Amino acid sequence: MNRDNQLENAQIDWSDAQPRSSQFGDIYFSLEDGIAETEHVFIQPNDLTSRFTALEAGSPFVIAETGFGTGLNFLCARRAFLKAAPSSAQLHFISCEKYPLKLEDLRQAHQLFATDADLSSGCMQLQSLWPTNISGFHRLSLDDGRVQLTLLYGDAAVMLARLNAKVDCWFLDGFAPSMNPDMWCDELFAELARLSHSGTSLSTFTCAGVVKRGLKQQGFCINKIPGFGRKREMLQAHYQGDVPERPTQPWLKRPTVTLKRRNATRIAVIGGGLSGTTTAHALAIRGYKVDLFEQHTELASEGSGNPQGALYAKLPAKPTLQSRLHLAGLQYTVQMLKGKALVDGVTADLCGLLQLALDPKEVERFNEFEAQGAYPEELVRLVSAAEATELAGTECAATALYFPTAGWVSPRGLSKKLAQHPNIRLISSLKIEQLERQKGSWRLNGAGELYSSVVLCTAWRSDLVSNWASLGLKPIRGQTSWAKQGRTELRKVVCGKGYISPPTGGQYCFGSSFIIGDQATDVRQDEHEHNLAILAHSLPQLASELQSHALQGKAAQRAGSRDYMPLIGPLCNQPQMQQQFKSLSKDARQHFSGEAPWLDGIYVNLGHGSKGLITCPLSAEILAAQINNEPYPVEQALVDLISPQRFTIRELIRSGG
Repeated sequence: MNRDNQLENAQIDWSDAQPRSSQFGDIYFSLEDGIAETEHVFIQPNDLTSRFTALEAGSPFVIAETGFGTGLNFLCARRAFLKAAPSSAQLHFISCEKYPLKLEDLRQAHQLFATDADLSSGCMQLQSLWPTNISGFHRLSLDDGRVQLTLLYGDAAVMLARLNAKVDCWFLDGFAPSMNPDMWCDELFAELARLSHSGTSLSTFTCAGVVKRGLKQQGFCINKIPGFGRKREMLQAHYQGDVPERPTQPWLKRPTVTLKRRNATRIAVIGGGLSGTTTAHALAIRGYKVDLFEQHTELASEGSGNPQGALYAKLPAKPTLQSRLHLAGLQYTVQMLKGKALVDGVTADLCGLLQLALDPKEVERFNEFEAQGAYPEELVRLVSAAEATELAGTECAATALYFPTAGWVSPRGLSKKLAQHPNIRLISSLKIEQLERQKGSWRLNGAGELYSSVVLCTAWRSDLVSNWASLGLKPIRGQTSWAKQGRTELRKVVCGKGYISPPTGGQYCFGSSFIIGDQATDVRQDEHEHNLAILAHSLPQLASELQSHALQGKAAQRAGSRDYMPLIGPLCNQPQMQQQFKSLSKDARQHFSGEAPWLDGIYVNLGHGSKGLITCPLSAEILAAQINNEPYPVEQALVDLISPQRFTIRELIRSGG
């Protein structure tokens, strides 16, 4: 079995009413006063209250930690930040955890902090967003986006090696080196240095020799200071070494150009579908003033205009880089919906989803899926046709993979909710047809305001940048069908060759067709019949019932890239790239120095196809992190995977034969 994707939960001994690790035989926090211990060991030695107070408006502050445990250090740092920092500043707290607590243990541990109202508020948010126990990055948004928690589930050194961030402060926690020697390794100390800068501070409860040597060797200047309680000494440190830079190709780095401050000029987001509204919202919660341009009178009038869409990821038996992005996107969208209280049965419903095996190839894949065991059952499990039927409330034609925390979302409803932010100004009924550089900024349609940055969220259309880059996106027509609800009430989203969601507003939404290159938007009877036919393969009883109903629907274009992955990030001048990196045709392994030929301030969030519900929200966070120079919500390899420059580089390499 492939269990690399899963993790073992923490085993907690509650015999003395305090959490103690059975794996390591150590306590999670002081039995005397855990809150006072965190204040003494981490908050005060890093001078966090003063540093939070001194933050500029809109600035991110990054704390990273080597052992999340019960989250007490995070909760105390959050409390200090919310009290001291400017209202527009943002706290990024990154924490590694190899043995995440079960939710019930987390709740029990948090009972010990219930008398502190500020901590209790954070506890409730954290419990409601607690992620599935699966290896990787988990981004949780608290306090209306002011606090961003990124949990790195897995070995600390391995997870930090995948991180792209600049850390302002380290909480070097985790169980004592004598009890958890594997964590306190040379690789960990090397990653601490790589992710630090000249102003980075660090504190830790331990004075163990392995820790002192490891920090000194990597350029940290350490001091011994009084420890907490019965512990005589602890360590305080500052980074004074040279910041080692990992060899990275120029087109995969962040642009070094400095974005004008958020209060100087506005950012233009072009396109009011799911991609545009998630992008505008991600920037708005960071304090940027955003103009959101929509060519129609209403938001989400094209591909994002369906009443419902299935929220799930089609996962392979053996995880791939692509499936890791889709799984991260699914989890992020679920967290976002929960955090914004949008699981209301109108905007979204996490009712569960069944993916049916309707042909021999799918049956084989499902059998391999179960044999590999790569995913925890709380995320997905195999069920029989009989169990699928019971879950769905109507006859299911095959065995299924059941995703208990997936469901459906109204793309239009979600888009409208996200656009309702005071930092977003919606400009509708205006088509942007011209983009030009003026005075170091960008002007739209030859008039109006100048924008420091422009983000294209125009699905498959990239004509605004065609003078500088050919992105190779294509339209894919899809028609969904709508029918009035009859006597059957479906309880789960069901996916087979197509999908159908539980009824909302007395109506079923199902589909859909898939026609590459067709740009027409007329509703066609033959595509209604196609949608009914594929529904009949999955849910024969319900399809038979709906055949007697009059059908309405909507047709629009999805955006397909050459590899069916989205294009996210800053854009380069393609002809200049081809000239600057032409020697790739002779040696694909060579590394380049210097800066890529960026189109200063031009970003794209395009090509989401039929997966926009799981890729748009996460992609918007990735893009906002690039613009705001803050930690990525996913590992660097996934950011590289969706680089808008990837096709240009591949073509250069292939041109050499």
